[in-house]
Amino acid sequence: MQCPVCKTSVLKHQELESGLKSMFCPGCKGTWIASYQYWLWRDKHGKSLPEIPLAKENDADIHDNITAKLCPECGHFLIRYPVGHGCAFQLDRCGHCGGMWFDCQEWEALKRRNLHDDVHLIFSEVWQHRVRNEERHRDREKFLEQKFGQKDYARIKEIKAWLQNHPQSGELYAFLNDREN
Repeated sequence: MQCPVCKTSVLKHQELESGLKSMFCPGCKGTWIASYQYWLWRDKHGKSLPEIPLAKENDADIHDNITAKLCPECGHFLIRYPVGHGCAFQLDRCGHCGGMWFDCQEWEALKRRNLHDDVHLIFSEVWQHRVRNEERHRDREKFLEQKFGQKDYARIKEIKAWLQNHPQSGELYAFLNDREN
């Protein structure tokens, strides 16, 4: 099998985790996991590990290759899926055979967060919907901070939190929305 990134390197067999057979590219250091190999490992792995919150570390060691890739097994295009949950990279998956490509250090980054045993969920509509909502929320926050300025926006958020938690929040909102006062 040829590497979907290097195009000329031949993938080599490796055991990525105990019982998880994969293919490794000696050139770009990417990893291919066939769908059936992942599910065999996942079934033996047992219960999912709880997700570890994002640490201050970043994904600087990850080289997310954004070029179009072809599946090394069946030749179909790989589809890119953003991981979300604070991970700034995307995973590639074949929509035909279900195999997965991990660019250099992506598997390790997922493993640090205990997301590696639930990779199949990343490709689900529910997960991707949450990722899009995270992105919209982050973009909205960025826009509002630019519009009002960092200091004023922080103050607005404090006031909003105070209003939401106030026992008479409905009356306070009504007062603020009343254009005659």
